[in-house]
Amino acid sequence: MAGPATDCDRTPLQSFQHVRTSHVGALEAAVWRHYPGAKFDINDRDRTLDAVANRCQLGSIALAYARNRARLRIEIPSLEVYALLFAFKGSARGVIGRGSVDIDADRGLIGSPFERAHLDYGAEFEHFLLSVNPRALCAKLEALTGAPLKAPPVFAPAADFQRPDTENLRRLFTFLVDQLDRGNYPLHPLASAEFEQAMIVSFLMANDSNYSVLLRRSLPSAASWQVHRAEAYIEANWQQPLTIEALAAVTGVSARTLFHSFRKSRGYSPMDFVKRVRLNHARRMLQDTRNATSVTDVAFTCGFGNLGHFSGYYRRAFGEPPSATLRHALRA
Repeated sequence: MAGPATDCDRTPLQSFQHVRTSHVGALEAAVWRHYPGAKFDINDRDRTLDAVANRCQLGSIALAYARNRARLRIEIPSLEVYALLFAFKGSARGVIGRGSVDIDADRGLIGSPFERAHLDYGAEFEHFLLSVNPRALCAKLEALTGAPLKAPPVFAPAADFQRPDTENLRRLFTFLVDQLDRGNYPLHPLASAEFEQAMIVSFLMANDSNYSVLLRRSLPSAASWQVHRAEAYIEANWQQPLTIEALAAVTGVSARTLFHSFRKSRGYSPMDFVKRVRLNHARRMLQDTRNATSVTDVAFTCGFGNLGHFSGYYRRAFGEPPSATLRHALRA
């Protein structure tokens, strides 16, 4: 049994250890919970496997980190999720369907449900893995396009991190890993749901699929009443996770059309409006001394999962940090 991790031994998502072993059978058993039928072979008899896998489930997405000391070959007969695998250190090669990808600092591997995956990991390879539930991804895609899907989404096997949208997805992933590693877990349900949504939408927009043309086509504008209706819905439900599915249903237009119309008529996105509404509520809560409170409690209650970001947003909106607002209220 592994002892407690030292500082030099620590790995990303350390608090969510899934498996640590040098036995292929134990590694297969752990991975089978999420990738049934996965088969592992060690291609390096001179090295100990010393495999580590950490995994955190957040609703319909999962974030994972894994490391292997020895070279590994992995076969997964049929994926059950959408997945993005990218290097943290080292390199690997992957084959999804008929497409092969060299996995390194610039390129990741994407898999879609029912596809077969073949992976060759180099020695000392460390990687991250984002998994997305197919039903959740399809619901977001329908909200973005405003139409039922005619076929399941299938992604091209290569993720190109030279593209800004794809690099932004990687940064969002590593930011969330950093938050979890700082001990910000469990996340407030509001923040967790909206991180989850941001990750899925970013996955859809950043990577090539059979719906990319639809997602990148020019957009019609929503009517002004539809923008007003979205604003009213946001103001009435600011304490709830605000999903693009709900906004599309309330307004009767696709989420992409709504976002486009917000930017055109308001100069900002619906999510920027959500932030403004929540900041205003946060200010009122900090000014109300009838109930004992703290900046941390207010930030999490208002859906801000990162205190540093909350303080920055608050200062830009009101010209002072939230701690100053609370201090002034307590002195009054």
